[in-house]
Amino acid sequence: MNSTLTLKPRPSNTALIAWQFTGQPLYEWPNWVQSSCSLQRSDDGQLELRHERRSGAQIVYLGEWLVHDLDGGICFYTDAEIRKEFEIA
Repeated sequence: MNSTLTLKPRPSNTALIAWQFTGQPLYEWPNWVQSSCSLQRSDDGQLELRHERRSGAQIVYLGEWLVHDLDGGICFYTDAEIRKEFEIA
């Protein structure tokens, strides 16, 4: 399964890129994820991506999605949230 999707916001014609964190090694991450996130383990040993933002760190867990918008911002969504918020192209 390909873990990178092209998304269409509802109701717009703007395309976005989404990537699902499934524990891939760093070299398989898209460049925009490599440049903005770091891999770490939580206190309970769970893999997580840490994405630093001006408002504080976002923690992305296995199975969650990172969405790269046209302004260079990155947000994260659970699988259910991404399917509710976007149309998959």
